[in-house]
Amino acid sequence: MDLNTEFAGHVAFVSGAASGIGRATALLFAERGAKVACIDIATKLCKQTTDAIHEAGGEAIAITADLGDAAEAARAVADAIGAYGRIDHAFNNAGITGSHEDPFDLERVERTVGVDLMGVIYCMKHQVAAMLDQCGGTIVNTASIAGISGSVGALDYTAAKHGVVGLSGAAARKYGARGIRVNTVCPGVIRTGMTGEVEDDTGQLKEIFSRLSPITGKLGDPVDIAEAVLFLSSERAKFIHGVALPVDGGFSI
Repeated sequence: MDLNTEFAGHVAFVSGAASGIGRATALLFAERGAKVACIDIATKLCKQTTDAIHEAGGEAIAITADLGDAAEAARAVADAIGAYGRIDHAFNNAGITGSHEDPFDLERVERTVGVDLMGVIYCMKHQVAAMLDQCGGTIVNTASIAGISGSVGALDYTAAKHGVVGLSGAAARKYGARGIRVNTVCPGVIRTGMTGEVEDDTGQLKEIFSRLSPITGKLGDPVDIAEAVLFLSSERAKFIHGVALPVDGGFSI
């Protein structure tokens, strides 16, 4: 199989595509032949992702949406289908960090759970319906190592990511026989905007974060997650279903 064209003729829906893991995954899907619907609340940054895809000869559209809102999530899925006719691969990745200051700040908790968990549910509702109509597809949801451990992450973030893992497993059981494969990717500490700032610090946090990847001794890169997502979305992973896959440099050992 030629990995460079394995998604030719396919349509990918990538949320959180303005930066970090989402951008890396959108670029990789496009590089390997997919048409990509890039979704994010950050309009200008999301357009930068689609511009990069166009410059490389790929095809993509940018859709602005706050996926913590049910109506906007429904519109984002509808816009992607309106543009490309179908969704073969959904990567529900949009998310926000939790509160490390007051773990029971209910306004912040509701927002974190609203985006990180309910946003996935809102998108999946319409993605699953579309995939049932077209007789199949794949869904990969972003959780976190915080979704498989209670020892990392803010309380609201950890609760939401545990919810994503449970949701994905339940959906895998319910829809697998109908041609929809559902898996979860659980990133460790990845070099995105926020962790990049930490890594530049000369204090203790840099050392602590680097120890969270005991095999490599360094932070992961967004493309490390993107490669895992594309594998889980591909025919190479056709017998992998309902899995929460840590991509964390060995943190969860």
